[in-house]
Amino acid sequence: MQNLNFSLEKESKSPFHAYLLLSDSSKYVLEQAIQFASKINLSENYEDNHPDLRLITSENINTIGIEDVRDVLNKDNLSPISGKYKVIIFPPYKSLTEEASNALLKTLEEPSESSIFILTSTGSFWSHAKDDANRGIINTIKSRCRTIFVESETVTTYDFTFDDFSNFIDIRDFKSIVSKDKVTNLLKNLEQLTSTNSTSSKNMFKFQSLLKDVKNIQLEFEESTATFGNKLTTRSLEYLVRALLTSEDIDKLNYRYCELIQNAIEEIQQGMRDSIVLNNLSVELAEL
Repeated sequence: MQNLNFSLEKESKSPFHAYLLLSDSSKYVLEQAIQFASKINLSENYEDNHPDLRLITSENINTIGIEDVRDVLNKDNLSPISGKYKVIIFPPYKSLTEEASNALLKTLEEPSESSIFILTSTGSFWSHAKDDANRGIINTIKSRCRTIFVESETVTTYDFTFDDFSNFIDIRDFKSIVSKDKVTNLLKNLEQLTSTNSTSSKNMFKFQSLLKDVKNIQLEFEESTATFGNKLTTRSLEYLVRALLTSEDIDKLNYRYCELIQNAIEEIQQGMRDSIVLNNLSVELAEL
């Protein structure tokens, strides 16, 4: 377990009623939120399944809806059982719908002394405009939260190695469960995608090979769901984009390539079939 971020350590002594925690790693920011919530209620001890710690869940792949928020606000009544506070954590993987945002806003406008809300978020990594759009947190909610950026201590080099990719991928227990050979195969295909071909068929073959590798890895996890597969696909593509953007010889063509991949990532996150999205991307790349 990593140490609690210094800023959150200070906050735990006199916590605010609502926080927006931002980070470059969704896994790290969620771990920090849970550790912070535990620190608030248990002082020195750590317990991620404390009865007064509630992590919001949703059946929807990409969003948290009005019923998910009402389930917490109405059924739990925001009263702690054994701790000092009831702490509600919103995960970084899903955005709030407009209706859910409005329901949460009403609660934040009249905060309870016995409840703390923690919203967590990671945005896009190379466009500030996309950062704000992808967080799915409206400005009126942000204004009622204390915003803290918690930077991951892990340094990513984008060298297409197993350890580097596993740290970046932001999937719990990924490194301990998945077969190294399967990840190595995925990384080989991913590295080949740092350059595009002049024909859409060759690009399609590369992307479809990548999806095949994702499915092979997905089989090793018990929670083998569409959500897991989509996350592994999009995180793999994000790793590819960051590798391109941090290379010394990036040019206008490669930057445009990154923009097209980022658009594909957003379409997959919105629920479009990954194979269709990547086939369309292959055609676009052939026209560059």
